[in-house]
Amino acid sequence: MKARKILISLLLTALPLLCSAQALKGSYFLDNSIDRTRMNPAFAPGANYLHLPGLGGIEAGIYSNWLGLDRFLYPLPDGQLGTFLHPDVSVREFERNFPSHPFLDAEANVTLFGFGFRTKKNSFWTFDLGLRTNVDCDVPADLFVFLKKGTGTGSGSYNIAGFNAFAGASLQASLGYSRDLSNLVKGLRIGARLRFIAPVAYAALNLENVRLTTATDSWTIDTEGYLDIAAHGLQVAMPDVNESLDDITTPSFAFDLDKFLANRVLCGYGISGDLGVEYQLRVGSFLDGLSFSAAVTDLGAIFYQKEATTSYETKGHFTFEGFNDISADTDFDSEIDQVKDEAVKGLVNLNEVASRELRASSGPRVYAGIELPFLHETMSVGMLYSSRFSQKYARHELTASYNLEPCNWFALGVNWSFLNSVKNLGFILELTPRIGPTIRFGMDYLFAEFGKAPILEQFGIPSQLCYLPTGSLNLNMNFSLAFNIGGKRPVKHIVQKEEVLD
Repeated sequence: MKARKILISLLLTALPLLCSAQALKGSYFLDNSIDRTRMNPAFAPGANYLHLPGLGGIEAGIYSNWLGLDRFLYPLPDGQLGTFLHPDVSVREFERNFPSHPFLDAEANVTLFGFGFRTKKNSFWTFDLGLRTNVDCDVPADLFVFLKKGTGTGSGSYNIAGFNAFAGASLQASLGYSRDLSNLVKGLRIGARLRFIAPVAYAALNLENVRLTTATDSWTIDTEGYLDIAAHGLQVAMPDVNESLDDITTPSFAFDLDKFLANRVLCGYGISGDLGVEYQLRVGSFLDGLSFSAAVTDLGAIFYQKEATTSYETKGHFTFEGFNDISADTDFDSEIDQVKDEAVKGLVNLNEVASRELRASSGPRVYAGIELPFLHETMSVGMLYSSRFSQKYARHELTASYNLEPCNWFALGVNWSFLNSVKNLGFILELTPRIGPTIRFGMDYLFAEFGKAPILEQFGIPSQLCYLPTGSLNLNMNFSLAFNIGGKRPVKHIVQKEEVLD
């Protein structure tokens, strides 16, 4: 029992570091890629494969449409860079440059075990068992507008409603099936996947109303919202507002591993599904091989046990009217401490309420792609639309891709992602022999926009090198290893395909 506790503790601690994030979009148009089946269950790689525990892949990703240097650093008239708070940066310019729905997300997913195999009827089966974690955070744009305008510029009201944060971790098992229907409609392939979800932990913070009212000599904050936590063994201790701020200022968390194990780890159940379709044009013209594909994945919901849920509500109020009786003898440290104590007492005001029935979306995604091959399908260009629906908003992206597949075991892709303030280069390299280890390495996002930063000259950097990356922060990396175990590959070139069909 002790050894099992240690093992589970290490797993929970290391989970965010060992996980793999969403599938690389660069693999969507690579015929023999295992990764592409996660985006569209209609796809079928060219060989049977096996994922071994601990060798499935290492991947991490963070995605944002506002967290970038060009959102907060601006060129000034003297040629230097200044922050968005600089008086030479107008409020209108800052608002125009800032997205209306800022978000910051992180995803993680590690495959514990998986395999895929082709049958004689040109069908392909897949099975995966893995752990998935995700964090979605929506930050209201008015928060940054308030920071820019500040006080002392007249009265104003800012509603920071819509500050939401969601985090979850779950164990998932999925079974997928893909079938070629060329006997009914030439070039048509469909697929589906059913996924069973066993949630381990979930947290949701929703500030429904955070209103800031400013005047020339004061500002007021009013908050309303709720916090829900679903996890066996997690205990939350609220701060005592009668104590000094130095003693305790925020809620503290404790984890009871015995209670966690006694409840068999899980705090609910869920189910989701994937549906996909691919159609390849085969009409005996130069456009033969042109393919259209679409899929919706992770369409479902997760339900959390009421006995594993703890719910809180918050209603806070705080007004700051400046420091009183300022003089040469004023103890500013004491004044600031007093203001902070009053703010904590007014705003950190969580009250436990009756637990609510919690249900969360499984985070559906939509993919739609078009690909045109040429030079006997050794090269292709493609355009992929992808969107991900968080608990509150949708994130959209377009990815243009150039793909090189000179033979069945080697593939290289280069892509350019844009839309929703994302403009980044990406690449992917895959080695996929029919029998033996298959290796994938790539990134969807590399900094592709740079701006002049004369401020770096102060550190002795030559002016020719004084550039900083701009654009939103989007980073991910994928390295994975699987084993292909044979199986008959589909015939690659169009002319040969027609011969086989005849």
